[in-house]
Amino acid sequence: MFRFSEIEDRHFKGFLWSGKLDEYMDEVFEQLWELSSFGQFELVRYVKEKGANPSLGVLSSTFGIDKEDAKRFLRNPYREFFVPVVGEGERLVRGITIRGLESVITNHEHLKGSMEVIKDFLGSGFGLFFDEEFSGESYMLPAVVSLYIENPPPKVVFTGKIDKEGNIYEVNGIPKKRALAQKEGLRLIEPSYLDSVRALKDWLDAERYHIPFYITKSKENYEGELQSFHSHLTFEEPEKTLDLLEVINGIPKERLVVLTGQIPPEESVWEEIVREFYLRVKEIESALGAREVLHIAMNAPSALAFALGAVFGSQKPFVFYHYQNGDYKPIKVENVRSLKERLTDYKHIDHQLEGEGRELVVAFAIAYHDPVASVKEFTQGMDSTLLVVRHKSSGNVPVEEMFEVAKESASLIQDLRSGKDYESFHFFLSVPVPVAFMVGVAFGCYNPGYVYNYQGKSYAKVIGLESIRRIREEGGEVSP
Repeated sequence: MFRFSEIEDRHFKGFLWSGKLDEYMDEVFEQLWELSSFGQFELVRYVKEKGANPSLGVLSSTFGIDKEDAKRFLRNPYREFFVPVVGEGERLVRGITIRGLESVITNHEHLKGSMEVIKDFLGSGFGLFFDEEFSGESYMLPAVVSLYIENPPPKVVFTGKIDKEGNIYEVNGIPKKRALAQKEGLRLIEPSYLDSVRALKDWLDAERYHIPFYITKSKENYEGELQSFHSHLTFEEPEKTLDLLEVINGIPKERLVVLTGQIPPEESVWEEIVREFYLRVKEIESALGAREVLHIAMNAPSALAFALGAVFGSQKPFVFYHYQNGDYKPIKVENVRSLKERLTDYKHIDHQLEGEGRELVVAFAIAYHDPVASVKEFTQGMDSTLLVVRHKSSGNVPVEEMFEVAKESASLIQDLRSGKDYESFHFFLSVPVPVAFMVGVAFGCYNPGYVYNYQGKSYAKVIGLESIRRIREEGGEVSP
């Protein structure tokens, strides 16, 4: 009989993945233990990916398992992972796991003792194959992450030892493994930062991640603002959340704060702030598998809040905090679609409409500064229709009404937009920051127009809706 082990590894892989060995799968598996670790790994990987299965009897005989476990081996989920190995040469060893078996099946029998510890922790057997030989127990944590955790983070490698309770222990060679991971474009998650596999699973497989995000015009001594905001967050253990986000997902605390400074009335500066905000939001979304709930607060102009809301445009829940008298009041938006709901009855806002021009000027007069006179002066000469939106009651808008004020305002603008084909929209925002953000979320950035900011004595055009749309479509990246 032909010996498949006589084929060089690279040629064996070529024959295998070209499908030329499919009809000989029984014979190849009968000789499995004669192959190199590389050949064994590639064979298992090929069978799991391509479904070119050997006979159950052959598989059962080769692995010394019953046919039911052989069926599980073929049918159950698999996953590939890396083990950083240092010592005699530094390399990433490839591994593949198959979940939910009765037995432990491996091509590294010398590691069987530590694999039984993994089995004790999991409460079930598994398949575990590697593409080359190595020794030690640092593979245990990356293997159990592959077997036990549904949502391992991308572009990372683990190293560490575990016990049968799932406690995680330090291993040797961390500096070299860290350098190896960086060389390969990966990040090493070090065991010294982790307590247990169960705690790691609780974080990585969470349904939602509550993440604070702060935008402020203060560049000096903003830490006090940030600390105050964090102390008013409505979810538990925010500091622990920030630590885990940095250690496991690679997002440092500094990425959750945007420092704008006093923003000059230059469109390029506003665009850069909006771009930086959206880039960081997408970074968080990517790292957390789009399961984040952002808790947002701003010490910034309402015009910026509207622009950030327009680029944010999320369909996911978020919480926006209104700062008032030294306190942060949360406004929970569980259903973003409800912000865009069309209404027929306006209980919280009044409005006035003047003119019949082709451009809609929207002036919010829901804060201390009444912008109407300044807006009329600024837009004089435009072929415009002026929409003035006010709160039904004088004084501050109660925090508990802000969502409804934003919702009604967005619906009103949508009604006008559907009734007349306006060429562009112009937003002047004397309105609480949370309302501006939520109206921005609801209105979006897919109509032509501009956002204006009050610069002391008059208004300045600070950012175009088309610029916001471009930033969103580019994912926050700067186009070449």
